[in-house]
Amino acid sequence: MKTLLLFIVALLQTSLIFAQNSGTDTELFIEVAQQGKIVVYVNDEQVGSWKGRFRFYDVESTAPTVIIMRNNRQIAKTTLSLTRNSRTIARYSGVNGLKVVKTLPLFDDGQYALDDWDGMYDGIPGRPARPSRPAEPGRPTRPSLPRDNIMSNQSFDQLLNMVTRTDFDNGKIKLIKSALNSNKISASQLTALVKVCDFDASRLEISKSAYDSVVDKQNYFKVTEAFEFDFSKDQLMDYINKKASK
Repeated sequence: MKTLLLFIVALLQTSLIFAQNSGTDTELFIEVAQQGKIVVYVNDEQVGSWKGRFRFYDVESTAPTVIIMRNNRQIAKTTLSLTRNSRTIARYSGVNGLKVVKTLPLFDDGQYALDDWDGMYDGIPGRPARPSRPAEPGRPTRPSLPRDNIMSNQSFDQLLNMVTRTDFDNGKIKLIKSALNSNKISASQLTALVKVCDFDASRLEISKSAYDSVVDKQNYFKVTEAFEFDFSKDQLMDYINKKASK
């Protein structure tokens, strides 16, 4: 009996630890209101861009060291305080330095908040408002299937715009994976996302990781249209066949 009680206590402690450590998505979005080639470091991860917006997903530390470089010169270095399972919005300016502006939830009405900067983009003095992207003929639409968590057309357009504006494939991969953690899409929509990547290796990684998020798996072969080389297409088809046979 004593052994059984000890086992139950140990099991409860393990469950508690697991509950405390699960779902620790922590994001940091940084906006830099200066022109030039900007590189932002968050601990060991770096993102470079001329566009002034930087997204870091799955930040491990709640107190990361942030360094901002402009034209190869350090203009800021500080430690920020982040909140677990939230998106922290920070802004850098030459006057105020790097400051946390707001902490936002990662989900809005059950859907992942893809690019929620809470209107900050148009709130920066001297920066023009971003025009809305016109509808394009042939743009993939949300499949009319009775599934939960299917990404809305508006959310998909927003995701596609974000991926297109991201400079490097590693950032595109992180963005797509984060969005598909809690959303479903169609094979045609996935094809559009995969095409935005620059290299077949990145396209293959996304295509494989997104398999379980696609609602119309009978059309998954369409994703091969996004690949440049036949070798990559064959690798994806082999992967699909293995998944389908399980």
